[in-house]
Amino acid sequence: MPLIPEYTIAAALGVILILYILSRFFNSRPGHLTRKNDILDRFQQLRSVSIKLQEELSNYILSNSADKQVLFDKVTCKEFLKHLQRNHIQNLSDKNYARLKNTHNRVLLRQANKMLSEQEIILTDAQTKLKVIGYNFTAQQVQGAL
Repeated sequence: MPLIPEYTIAAALGVILILYILSRFFNSRPGHLTRKNDILDRFQQLRSVSIKLQEELSNYILSNSADKQVLFDKVTCKEFLKHLQRNHIQNLSDKNYARLKNTHNRVLLRQANKMLSEQEIILTDAQTKLKVIGYNFTAQQVQGAL
């Protein structure tokens, strides 16, 4: 005997509801919320370091007319500033922070954590490269920020 369509729809909705409730239960546990808050704090710290590096490099370029000054491997100050800005928009923007803040998805949080680890490396490397020009950056050290 075939299932009545109303029962099939009701059963499907019931399964979806149960899965939703289980998802909310597992994602609202204290350990998960603590890890999420730690990731959000780390995001904000790296974001501030990125912004500070961009500001400092921009100020250096403006005060020394150094937009065409070669930093390393034929990369000019202006090109490196654009690279830092693109990296910031792609990875550390307000939009990405809002998306991360509004999610409870563990997979997305793991991906964000991995991305933040990569950003630490990128920003530390940028600080090292910018020390070559002899400019004393006041930006917070990436490693010390965490």
